[in-house]
Amino acid sequence: MPEEYLQAAFEIKASCDEISRKLLRWHWESRPGPHSFDALLDHIRRRQEESPAYYGHMPDVGRKTGWQQLDTTICMRVLLDPESDAAAPLDLLGQTAHPGAARRACNAVRTARNEAAHASDRAGGGQAAILFDEAVECVEDAYAGTALSGRELEEYYRLSNDYLRRCGVGGKEAAPPPEQPAPEVHIHPTGEARQKAAARRKAEEGRQPSPQKQPAPRGGDKAAPKQPRGGQSAPRRGGRGKAAPRQRQPAVSRAALAALAAALLIGLAARAAGMGLLPF
Repeated sequence: MPEEYLQAAFEIKASCDEISRKLLRWHWESRPGPHSFDALLDHIRRRQEESPAYYGHMPDVGRKTGWQQLDTTICMRVLLDPESDAAAPLDLLGQTAHPGAARRACNAVRTARNEAAHASDRAGGGQAAILFDEAVECVEDAYAGTALSGRELEEYYRLSNDYLRRCGVGGKEAAPPPEQPAPEVHIHPTGEARQKAAARRKAEEGRQPSPQKQPAPRGGDKAAPKQPRGGQSAPRRGGRGKAAPRQRQPAVSRAALAALAAALLIGLAARAAGMGLLPF
């Protein structure tokens, strides 16, 4: 598949040929004298003999049988013919209300067609698209409402914007906004689908053991405080826990202690005397 700009250049060339045929046919049928296609071919052959330098290197018209077979080269050669050496000049462009505008339009169409025919890269295609856009404006100035109707000019402007966009040189009209994706619609299952979903969830819960949950307190009952491990109750928050009472030890009289100490000393003294350790 050819590149986009090459395809656009080919279409520009075809559009220029179409415009050229419309202009030549309108001029030919508006002039006095015969208006047939054969009369046009006779005129071209006669001018080829009178001015071989001007009509040289032109496609052969001997096998042409209709207007659709004419291209921009032949059409513009006839319309832009200076006829300085013609035996019976026609002066087709001079018969219009604005001959200067008509000549500019024909030259613009021919230039755009030649640029499109030689376009070999993106820059060439873009230049051809720009020249075609200018040619459409010139054609509108010279032939609006005569050779071309308003609807035809609108179509050529639409094509011009399309060629500019495809060749990467922009367009006069803004591109349409991208389409927004459709919003996602959530469909809630009902009826049989809901029952199947509930059964599937129940089966999954049966396969996976779930942790045991303590039953919630009923009504206005307060939840019982959790008991820590070991059976001891935890102290309340915000207050000190009550200390355990100390065990009371039995009281011993001081006299008994003194008697025991005296007896111990007497015993030690008697033992020491028996061993001869004391002088008395």
